[in-house]
Amino acid sequence: MALSPTVYTIFAGLIFVIGIYTLATKRNIIKQLIGIELMINAAHLNFVVFGANSPGGIDPYALAIVVLSMAAGAAVITVGALLVINVYRVYGTMDLEVLRRLRR
Repeated sequence: MALSPTVYTIFAGLIFVIGIYTLATKRNIIKQLIGIELMINAAHLNFVVFGANSPGGIDPYALAIVVLSMAAGAAVITVGALLVINVYRVYGTMDLEVLRRLRR
């Protein structure tokens, strides 16, 4: 039994809100990367739901966009994680407030 697209859209909205909350409240760089990834995955879920429930059947273009976006997102998160590792090695912290104070 398949659920309604509305249920999936509400779930994607909830995931997106959790990602925004994580970005707004967490000071750790890794937690903020996870928040960004949650927001991107919520958008992917919406693309898949609307692509699978299009009037003409399953839309392969929406699914192809999701696959390409996942590949690009994996590369971006990999580069972000490498930058975080280098920041931690140099400064010894991943707290954004401490890193902002170092800039002054």
